[in-house]
Amino acid sequence: MVYPKTGSVIVRDGREMTYTHIQANQTPSRSVCFFFPGASYSFDRPYLYYSTMLFLNKQIDLVHVHANYGRENTDLWNRSFGERSAWISEEMQTVVSRVLDVHEYERVFFLGKSLGTVPITCGLLKESRFARSSAILLTPLLAEDVFHAELMNLTQQVFLVSGTADHYYNQGVVDQLATSKPNIQLHLPQNAKHSLDVDLCVDDSLQVLQSVMGELARFLDKQMD
Repeated sequence: MVYPKTGSVIVRDGREMTYTHIQANQTPSRSVCFFFPGASYSFDRPYLYYSTMLFLNKQIDLVHVHANYGRENTDLWNRSFGERSAWISEEMQTVVSRVLDVHEYERVFFLGKSLGTVPITCGLLKESRFARSSAILLTPLLAEDVFHAELMNLTQQVFLVSGTADHYYNQGVVDQLATSKPNIQLHLPQNAKHSLDVDLCVDDSLQVLQSVMGELARFLDKQMD
């Protein structure tokens, strides 16, 4: 049994952003993970759904942030990547601070999918209070120069997943990470797209999902030691 509670914060332009704080037990865990979805990738989609199950199974509390950064938000998408990054990072920092002001946790994780990896890499992990945090970056925006530059500066332990057929995949960035960033664990499913599916191949796509969840479980076990 899990114990969800809904909260909200006021962000840019007076908008309300909601989040769901999910406790793995009646009493708070010593660890929490903040989940940031993609622009069109919600919490009921496979990689966030099964990641949620995995964290709760390991007795780690969760915060699902219900951000709305779809293409209909033209004020956001008409800006440069750097401006979008700053916007999203500021709003996610507001949510994280609200939760951590109320609940004390010894260890903080961050998990993002696609656009949801931006506030982690370009905002939160730059803060000194998260110097010992760990992050999971699912299909990050490797082709964006601003994102790449911030990624190269990270010192925290990171598990990064990018399919080789993802339109954001960048072989040069991957090679650079592999040779110079031992703190970043790479998992690169062959022929997987931005959704981490392999074309219309059900068996291959399920194998990628299983491999990602298996590697993520091992990554978490190492961080929790």
